[in-house]
Amino acid sequence: MTPTMKVIIFDMDGVIFDTVATSQQYLMQQFPSATAEMQKELLTGNFHEELQKFKATNAPKAETEEEIEARKAAYSLKKLGAKMYDGMHDLLHELHEKGYILVLNTSALPRNTVPLLEKADIARIFDFVAASDVSKSKVDKFKIIEEKYDVSKDQLLFVTDTLGDIREADTAGIPTVAVTWGAHDHSFFGREPHANLKGIVDSVEELREFIYENVAI
Repeated sequence: MTPTMKVIIFDMDGVIFDTVATSQQYLMQQFPSATAEMQKELLTGNFHEELQKFKATNAPKAETEEEIEARKAAYSLKKLGAKMYDGMHDLLHELHEKGYILVLNTSALPRNTVPLLEKADIARIFDFVAASDVSKSKVDKFKIIEEKYDVSKDQLLFVTDTLGDIREADTAGIPTVAVTWGAHDHSFFGREPHANLKGIVDSVEELREFIYENVAI
C-alpha cells in the first residue's frame, strides 16, 4: 500500500477498550436465549440493523420501565470501568503527538462513549467523535468524515475488530485494517474476500508498525 493516508478512523469497542464480554453480558440480560456466539454473529453486519432482526425472532426478558432504565444505567457504569487494551493508550497519544488526525467511528451511544474517552484521558486526541447520534450507519459516517476533512478515500484508514465493520467499510470503499483482540478473529475475517481489507494484525505493536508503514502525515 502506498503511504498516502492521513486520517486514521478507530472503532472503539473491541479495538481501544476491552468491552466485548460486557456487551455480551448485556445482550444476555435482555434475551435469556442469547449466547456469546449469537453476539458475535450480530457483529457480522451493521449492529443496529442486526439487533433489530434479532429482536424480531428472540423473545426479550419481561421488564418494567424502571428495570430497563436500571439495566441501562448499570451497563453504562460497568462500561465506564472498561480497561484499554495494553499499549493502546500509548499508541493513540503517540499518533496524536506526531500529528496524525484521529477520528472515532463507533456504533455506541454518546453516553457510553464520551465519558469513557474522558476517563481514559483520550477524549482530547480525537478530532471528531462519530457515535450513534451522528448516524447508525458507519457507511454514512465515513462519507461525513471524507467531507469534513476534504480527503479522498485513499487518504483514510479504518481500524476495526468486526466483520460487520469491514463490510460497511467495503461498501464505502474505505481502506481497513482488522485487529484480532476484539470481537472477531481470523476465522471471521476470512469468510470472504474484501478489496478494502489491507491487513490483519494480532497485537498493538503490529498495528503501530502497519500504521507507520502505510499512513503518511
